[in-house]
Amino acid sequence: MADSTFDVTIVTPDGTVYNHPATMLIMKTSEGQMGLLKNHQPIIAALAIDEVRLKHDGEGADTVVAVNGGFIDFDGQKATVVAGSAELAGKIDVKRAQDAKTRAEEAIAHAKQEHNADELARAEVHLARALNRLRVSGQQ
Repeated sequence: MADSTFDVTIVTPDGTVYNHPATMLIMKTSEGQMGLLKNHQPIIAALAIDEVRLKHDGEGADTVVAVNGGFIDFDGQKATVVAGSAELAGKIDVKRAQDAKTRAEEAIAHAKQEHNADELARAEVHLARALNRLRVSGQQ
């Protein structure tokens, strides 16, 4: 059987979060959910705040990474995800994510009270990131 794996690297400004082969990569782009297999047509796409799921045929559980936006560059043989921040599910600090969720909810309430659209937009992004981290960690 031909090798169906391809290299996947997830990088942030702080360094490499993931650098291993996978058989399938599933993520949410700005255009919707997308799955990639080896030899897929090359693509560059913007990523949404969501999880990136890496499948490893017959090699245990999927690897799940919380990604806060960014983009993916895939040439059919290698996928590179560049994100502002990304965390493996098992390395997410749940307490920190819960605290961030609470702060974001308070900021949303304040922004609505003050009718501050810019503050509201920023707080909603912070809330989406916190909820994503909690969902990926299995705590929501």
